Amino acid sequence: MKAVVIGLSCLMFSLALVGCGGKNDQGKTYHWSKAHGVLEDCRGVMNKSQQCEANLNNQQYLFKIDKY
Repeated sequence: MKAVVIGLSCLMFSLALVGCGGKNDQGKTYHWSKAHGVLEDCRGVMNKSQQCEANLNNQQYLFKIDKY
């Protein structure tokens, strides 16, 4: 029963996201850049990552893809 409730909740959430998202994107075309590496500091969400904890200079290497 618990799995059914979780499954239905996920389904409803995904349908809500599809229904609400993308309305402002009509007629626009987007381009995605190639993945490129960036160095970022360890403040914020990623401060508990293994890379930040092991790195003494407080930086981590991330892959970034830009949408323009």
